[in-house]
Amino acid sequence: MKRGPLGALPQLSRNARRALVGVGALAFLNALALVAQAVALASVITTREGLPLLAAAILARAGLSWATESAAARAAAGAKEELRTQLLAKSFERGPGWIADRGTAELSVLATKGLDALDAYFTRYLPALVTAVIVPPLAGAWILFTDWPSAVLIAVTVPLIPVFAALIGWYTEKRVKKAADVTELLSAQLLELLRALPVLTVFGRAEQQAGAVRQIGEQHRKATMGTLRIAFLSALVLEIAASLSVALIAVGVGIRLVHGDMTLMTALVVLILAPECYLPLRAAGAAHHASEDGLEAVRRVAEVVEHEDKARPRLPGGSVHVDNLRVLRRGGFAPDGVSFDVRPGEIHRLEGASGAGKSTTFQVLLGFVEPTDGTAFVAGDIAYVPQKPAFAAATPRAELELTVPGAEDLEQVADEVAAVHLLDRQITDLSTGERQRVAVARALLRVRHGATVLLLDEPTAHLDPVTSRKVDKAIKRASATAAVVLASHRDKETTEDETFARVVTEETQAERPKRLPIPWKGAGLGILAAVAGIALTALAAHLIARAAEMPPILTLSVLVVGVRTFALSKGVLRYVERLVTHDETFRLANGLRAELWLRLVRTQRRDGLQRLVEDTDTVRDLVPRVLVPPIVAIGAGVATTILFAFIDLGAALTLGGLLLVAGLAAPAVAVWTERRASTKLARGRRKVARDTINALAAAPDLIAHDAHHRLLAQLHAEDVELAGQTRRQAFGTGAATAIVLLATGAAALICATTGNPVLGLVPLALAEPLAALPLAAQQRRALREASARLQFDAPERPALPRGKRIRLENVDVRWPGATEPTLRDLHLTIEPGTHVAVVGPSGSGKSTLFALLLGFLQPERGIVELPRATWCPQEPMLVSTTVRENLRMSGQHDDEALREALRKACLPEWADRLDTVIRPDQVSGGEAQRLSLARALLHDADVVLLDEPTAHLDEPTARELLEQLRQDGRTILHITHRPDEAARADLVLDLGTPAYR
Repeated sequence: MKRGPLGALPQLSRNARRALVGVGALAFLNALALVAQAVALASVITTREGLPLLAAAILARAGLSWATESAAARAAAGAKEELRTQLLAKSFERGPGWIADRGTAELSVLATKGLDALDAYFTRYLPALVTAVIVPPLAGAWILFTDWPSAVLIAVTVPLIPVFAALIGWYTEKRVKKAADVTELLSAQLLELLRALPVLTVFGRAEQQAGAVRQIGEQHRKATMGTLRIAFLSALVLEIAASLSVALIAVGVGIRLVHGDMTLMTALVVLILAPECYLPLRAAGAAHHASEDGLEAVRRVAEVVEHEDKARPRLPGGSVHVDNLRVLRRGGFAPDGVSFDVRPGEIHRLEGASGAGKSTTFQVLLGFVEPTDGTAFVAGDIAYVPQKPAFAAATPRAELELTVPGAEDLEQVADEVAAVHLLDRQITDLSTGERQRVAVARALLRVRHGATVLLLDEPTAHLDPVTSRKVDKAIKRASATAAVVLASHRDKETTEDETFARVVTEETQAERPKRLPIPWKGAGLGILAAVAGIALTALAAHLIARAAEMPPILTLSVLVVGVRTFALSKGVLRYVERLVTHDETFRLANGLRAELWLRLVRTQRRDGLQRLVEDTDTVRDLVPRVLVPPIVAIGAGVATTILFAFIDLGAALTLGGLLLVAGLAAPAVAVWTERRASTKLARGRRKVARDTINALAAAPDLIAHDAHHRLLAQLHAEDVELAGQTRRQAFGTGAATAIVLLATGAAALICATTGNPVLGLVPLALAEPLAALPLAAQQRRALREASARLQFDAPERPALPRGKRIRLENVDVRWPGATEPTLRDLHLTIEPGTHVAVVGPSGSGKSTLFALLLGFLQPERGIVELPRATWCPQEPMLVSTTVRENLRMSGQHDDEALREALRKACLPEWADRLDTVIRPDQVSGGEAQRLSLARALLHDADVVLLDEPTAHLDEPTARELLEQLRQDGRTILHITHRPDEAARADLVLDLGTPAYR
C-alpha cells in the first residue's frame, strides 16, 4: 500500500498526476507575484513609489488564485470519477458474494461519501502541499538576499513544522482508520434499522429505536471528534510555531532597526515575506486532517482495485451440467449430491424441502458460490429470476431497457406475464408479486435476445393462480430455445382469468426548510481567532514602524510582549473554535437524525437511508461552512475598521467600503457564475449515491444478465455530469476568491500611500476570513434543501378505536398519491379466533387491507374498529444479527419462548441456533419466512396477519405450519394464492369478487 502525502493517488488517477503538474506551475508563478507584491508594497509605504508594480502583482495573484482553485476542483472531480468507476467495476468483478460480505451500505458510503472527501484533499491540501514545496524556498531566498539573520532564523525554525506535522500525522493515522470504520458501520446499522422499520412499527418498537439511532450517531461523533482533537492539535502546533517564529523575526528586525543595521523598506519586505515561508507549511498541516479522510478512502479503494481475481469464463452453447454437487452450509451440505443435465427444450424442476439448497444450486451455476464437492457449469448466456429480485433502474421499462438495450418487443414480453401495465410505475411502488412479474419479464426478454439458459428460483411464489398460470405458459414457450432450471413449490393452476392493477403515483411529502441553529459558540471563538491574527499583524507592523524611529529599546517591550501574546492566542483560539464548532454541528446532526427517524416511523418512507446518512451529513458539513463564515467575516471586518478609525478616518472609510464590496460582490459573483451548480451538484451527488447503492444491491441480477457493464456506463455518465457541475462551481468560487484578493489588495494599496505600515499591511490579513464567504453563499441553497429533507412534515397519525374483533363499515382506503381508492365501501366483521383466508388477484387490495389493519394507512371514510395486530410480511425483513436478536425485535422474551416460537413455525432445528449470526441472503426463502413468522407469533397481539407465509415452502411443510397456526387460538388473516389453503380456513375473504366486499 502506498504511503506518504499522495498515497496511491498518482497510480490510480491520471487527474491526480495532472493536478500535481498544473498546481506546481501555478504555485511557482504565485511565488514570483508574492515577492513582487512584498517589494512593491514596502516601496509604496516608505517612498510612495512602485504603485504600478503593486497593482500588477495584486492582479496577478488574484488571477493565479482563481486558476489554482479551478484546477484543483477539476482534478478532484476527475479523480473521484476515476476512482468510483474503478471501485464499482472491481466490486462487480469480484461478485455479489464479495459485495454482500463487504457490505452494500459500506461500499456505497466508500464510493460516495468516502470519495467526496477528496474534494478537501485537492482543493485545500494539494495546493497547500505544492505551495509549501515551492513558495518558502523562493521567499526565503529573497530574504536571504536582503537580510541573512532573518533567513537563518527561518531556516532553523521552518523544518520544525513538517517534523511536528509528521509526528502528529503518524499518531492520527490509526484514529482516522477507526473513524472511517465507524462511518461505514453507521451506514450499515442504519440500513439494518430501516430494513426492519415496518415490522418494528407493528411491534411498537420503532419509536424506541430513536434512542438507538441517537446512540449510533453519538458513537460516530465521539470517534470523529477523537480524531479531530488530534488532527486540530497538529494545526495548533503549526499555528503556534509559525506565529511565534514570525514574532521572533519581527522582534529581531525591530532590534536591528533600532540599532540602524537595516532600512525600513528592507524590514517591511522581511515582515511581509516571512509569514509566507510558514503559511504554506501551516496551511498544509492544517488541511492535512481534511485530506486524511480522502486518503483513507483512496487506501480502501486501492485494496479493492489492486486485488487480482480470476474471471470465470462463460462457455458458448445452451446446456446445464451438474454432477454430485455439494456445498457446505451451516454445518451441513445443502445441496448434498445433486446431479442433472438440461438442454434447450427441456425443463428441469429442482425438488426438495425449504433449506435443501435449491437457491444455493442457482448461486453455484451463476458462479457466485464455489462448490465444496462435485462440478457444475453452464454453457451459454444466462437469464435469471431470483427469489428476491432486485432492480437498479427506477421503472420496469428502464430496467428492461438496461437488460436488453433497444429491444422493440419489450411491451410484448411484459404482456406475456401480465406486467405491461406496470412498465411506467416506480419500482419502489410495486408489490412483491408485481416485482416478481417484472423479474420474469426481464429474464424472458433476455431469452428472446440470445440467452440459452433460463434459471428460475420460485418465479410464481407470490402470484395469484391466474397470473401464475400465465407466467407458467410464458416459461414453457421460452423453453423451446433455452435450457430451463426451475425451482418451485407450487402446482400448476388451470384458471385463465385476466387480472388488473390500479395505478399509484409516486408518493410526495411536504418539505419546507426550517431555520437551523447557528453554532454561536464556535462563531464567537472564530471572531476572536480572526481578530487575534489581525492584531498580530498590526502590532508587528507598529513595532517595526516605532523601531525605525530608533527609540530606546525598552520602549518597545510592551509591543514585543503583545506580538508574542497574540501569536500564541491566535493558534489556541483557532484550535478551540474548530473543536467547539464541529462538536456543535455533530450534536445538531445527531438530534436531526433522531427526529428524522420518528418522521420515518410515521411515514414509512422508502428513501430513509439517504436522509439518515446523506442529508444529515450534508447538514453537519455545511452548517460550519455556510452559517459561521459570514459571522466571522463581519466580526473581523468591523473590528479592523474600528481600529483603522482610531488611526486614520479616511483609511477606515476606504477599508470599510472595500470590505463591504468584497463581502457583497464576491458571494454574488460566486452564485451568479455557477448558475446554481452547487444545488445541482448536491442533487447530483444524491442521485449518484442512490444509484450506487441500488446497483450494489442489485449486483446478482445485474451480473447474471451481464447488464452491469451498461449500468456502470450510466453511472460513469452521471459522474461526468457531476464533474461538470463541480467545474462550474469552482469557476464561480475562484472568481469570487479573486474579487476578495483584489478588494483586500486594493485596500492595502490605497492605505499604503499613507506611509503607515499598520494601514498598509493589515488589509492583507482580512483575505482569509473573507475568502470563506463565496463558498458559503454557493452552498446555502444545498443546505436549505438538505435541511428540508430532514424536517419534512410528518403529522402524528390519529389512534383508531381498539377492540377484540375486526369491524369495518363503509370504509374507503387510498394509497398516498393514488388516482382512486384501492378499497371502496368495504364492510367486514371478523370475530375473535376466526381463521380467514384472504384471496384475490394482484391489485385487488389484499396488501391494502393489511396496511389498514396495521395502521400504515388511514381510512378516508367509514367506521373502523381494530384489535392489536402482529404481522409476518411477504419479505421477512430480517437483519444481520443473531437469531435471538431477530426474534426479540417483537419484544423481550426468554430463550425458552424463542425456542417454542421456532417450533410453532416448523423450525425445530433452529431452536439450538439462537446465537447463530445470520445474514438475510444466507438463509433460504422458506427459512426466512418461518423466522419472520416465529417473530410475529411472539408478539402479544389479538390478530395475526400473515402475508403468504407458505410461498416458499413445500406442500408438506406448508400444511404442518398451518395446522400449528390453527392451534394458536388467535384471529388469523392469511393472504394466500393456494386454493387448498383457502379451503381449510373458517372464512374466505375474496377481494376479487365484489359480492364479498
